[in-house]
Amino acid sequence: MVKSDIISATKANRLYWLGRYECRVYLTLHQLNKCFDEMIDGEPDDYTEFWKKLDSSGIYQTNDEFTFGMLYDDTNPCSVLSAQKYAMDNAILLREDIMSETLSYLEMSLALLRKCKQEATVNISHLQPVIDWSLAFWGSSEQRLQNHKALSIMMIGRNVENLDMQLRFGYPYRRVALAYDSLKRYCKDLQGSLDENISGQLDKLITADHFDLSDCEYKTKLLKYVNQLVRV
Repeated sequence: MVKSDIISATKANRLYWLGRYECRVYLTLHQLNKCFDEMIDGEPDDYTEFWKKLDSSGIYQTNDEFTFGMLYDDTNPCSVLSAQKYAMDNAILLREDIMSETLSYLEMSLALLRKCKQEATVNISHLQPVIDWSLAFWGSSEQRLQNHKALSIMMIGRNVENLDMQLRFGYPYRRVALAYDSLKRYCKDLQGSLDENISGQLDKLITADHFDLSDCEYKTKLLKYVNQLVRV
């Protein structure tokens, strides 16, 4: 029997945030790995720029505190462990949709993060499996999630998070424009998922002529619009 493809507002919200949080796990580890290399080679305060870009309210005093906190501080919503827990919370409630095989990648990632936290492991290379399992999660989702609308909502969440992080970390215009186009393509599959007014504003702002992430007012406006763009 074919299941209905009707998705409740509650389930849509869970799918969207599952996509965002799991993308955040991957991208934060990616950026943190780059930052960690720079801290080793550079000045002691190099980490502060990374911290500012994530716009977090937490304060770490040393490089080691920063690295450990960004990985495992579950009181910090920007940490990898927090994002993985939030992704897992949503995924458990979506088990029947994404299936146990897909959920297992999140379970393994969360277990490894908790183990490394207990052992006080700050060597980011030890968390490479989390990156690999995150990619495997997306591959499994595309293979096993039969409801096309549900997959589209997850991918919209993933693309919103990707665009948000690219803006925060000052990616060049070409990368940001491609990320924005990718997000809009997924939104086309779900009628009414875009706020047309905000989409129009972003269309005017994300152009080669206007693009300037060194302008704090411009960057703040972009981040605000990106995070208000999707209606789920």
